[in-house]
Amino acid sequence: MPLDLATVRGYLQVPATLLTDEDLTRMLAASLADQRARCSTPTDPEGVAALEQALLRRVQREVAARNLPLGMVGLDAAEYGPAALAAYDALVESHERAYRIPVLA
Repeated sequence: MPLDLATVRGYLQVPATLLTDEDLTRMLAASLADQRARCSTPTDPEGVAALEQALLRRVQREVAARNLPLGMVGLDAAEYGPAALAAYDALVESHERAYRIPVLA
């Protein structure tokens, strides 16, 4: 199920001049590790596609947040001051919900 770098770069539409292959590889590996820790591996093609889409979204959020101090957005132009980048992503949750591994503590 791991996506190749060209597929991820094509989805992100970020050229190598703005984001190196090494940085993108590291972000992809970290996002994949997060997803594998939280989700079971589906065997059906629809499930694989859903988790691939969620993985692309995880990497996209990682790339978007890489230059934000403390995950804050709108430091200079926000009407009510800076806002934090949301920790919850509804699209990732939607794609991964059926494959989440329940954990009881």
